[in-house]
Amino acid sequence: MLEELWHDLIGFLERFIVPNWGLLIALLPVFLLIPVLGYLAWLFYRFSNAGPTRRGKRRVPPATPAGIHMPGPSFAPVLGAIGLFFTVFGMVAGGPWLLVGLLVLAMTLLYWGREALREYDSVRRSEGQAVVVGGLPAPIGRAPEGVHIPPPSFRPILVALSLTMLVAGMIVGGWALFLGLIAMAITLLGWLWDSRKEYKAVQEADTTGHLEMGDAPAWPKATFAVLAILVAVTVLFTSGILPNSSDVAAPAASTAPGAGGATGGGTASAAPSGAPLPAADAVLTAQNVTFDPTALTAPAAKPFTIAFDNRDTLPHDMVIKDAAGATVFHGELVTGPKVVVYDVPAIPAGSYTFVCSVHSNMTGTLTTK
Repeated sequence: MLEELWHDLIGFLERFIVPNWGLLIALLPVFLLIPVLGYLAWLFYRFSNAGPTRRGKRRVPPATPAGIHMPGPSFAPVLGAIGLFFTVFGMVAGGPWLLVGLLVLAMTLLYWGREALREYDSVRRSEGQAVVVGGLPAPIGRAPEGVHIPPPSFRPILVALSLTMLVAGMIVGGWALFLGLIAMAITLLGWLWDSRKEYKAVQEADTTGHLEMGDAPAWPKATFAVLAILVAVTVLFTSGILPNSSDVAAPAASTAPGAGGATGGGTASAAPSGAPLPAADAVLTAQNVTFDPTALTAPAAKPFTIAFDNRDTLPHDMVIKDAAGATVFHGELVTGPKVVVYDVPAIPAGSYTFVCSVHSNMTGTLTTK
């Protein structure tokens, strides 16, 4: 039952782990447009549900606390996003679009820099003015009275580490993917816990008038230790150190081709890896996340068989693609150590590429003649 669920999960994830990168790059501008439209929709929702902004017939202007400088509104971030969009679009579309994107981005960055210089000059001119109690400058190491500044946090770097583990797990598969998900969940829950504590502190300050900022955060030794243990367990399960893992040896006969022209009995015929291989037209071994050999030969225009010997504990399969990238055969996903025989239908003479749908680095060439 669990093995079937795991195979279904791998079959679903292989669509995202080994995608069509050319198509994804071509759709990159669309992917960038989605968060922009989502942000605009969120702004529209917030403004439509905002509270009353008028008292009587006139709008009450916001009052900045004395001694605190508030920068004015700016279109520079929006223009910068537009310039970056055109630059990325130019990298994908090529031609004059790339030059247009670079020009737009350069103009928006120059505009943003000029705005920042004006803001800086405005602050310098006001340095000679008197500063009221509670205003700026504040004592070193403390926030101004009535201003809440979030304390420093290790959570962003922890989430970045766990995200790296998750992406590596999506490439390797198996236990690495599962442990990467655990690492991501641990770090995100920790960040949510920190945010909850900060929110409660701000709520208490609303009633007591005092906001305790706390000391500098301690190094998250426990979280680092948990992530290190997860990395060690992942390496242990995927390196073949443990028994019945991808390091299990097989007789030398398993690397030699079987009797030519004999049929293997279909993909349902399976045997433990290391046992004498069933007769087949060709033999393909998966070990240490690599194919051996990387070049196979088979008869053209008639069905043939391939004995697939998966010596890894990771799931592997064999997908044969033509020169245009179309799939002509997709073999059963096999979790080793295990041997199956693939019945490949007749394909025309030519050169084909075979790949593991779970691990895109496992590739080879099949020649039919």
